[in-house]
Amino acid sequence: MFRIKRARSVIHSIAHHGVSALSWLHPTLGEECKSQNLESIGFNLTSGKFISKEFISSEETKNAFETLRETFSKIAESEGIDLSFIEKSTIVFGFERDEWPSYCLCGLNLSDGREISIKVDGWGRKYGPLSKYGAIYS
Repeated sequence: MFRIKRARSVIHSIAHHGVSALSWLHPTLGEECKSQNLESIGFNLTSGKFISKEFISSEETKNAFETLRETFSKIAESEGIDLSFIEKSTIVFGFERDEWPSYCLCGLNLSDGREISIKVDGWGRKYGPLSKYGAIYS
């Protein structure tokens, strides 16, 4: 059985992991975005492709995203989520001032048409209704 509560836990965990130094994305990803004048970068965790087509990544960044993709699968498995229920999973990092992300938005499109997403700040704290970027809840 697929439970939304577990799916929310998965995307919160991967968003939190994504903004941490454990993801090996930062500060390199922020530096690459800054040099290309991009304020955000998106990646499809399901297909393994960048959503932001204009982004040119280094091999280091590609490898870090591939590892993040594997981590997503492991977290989903640990929560008892069957990946066949997920049509698309995305992660977006936003950069405002420096190489470290200001926020991370992670979302799932489920096979039954439902969409869920969560947004965390650069410290991994979930955004609430009064946060700067607004709440993203489904």
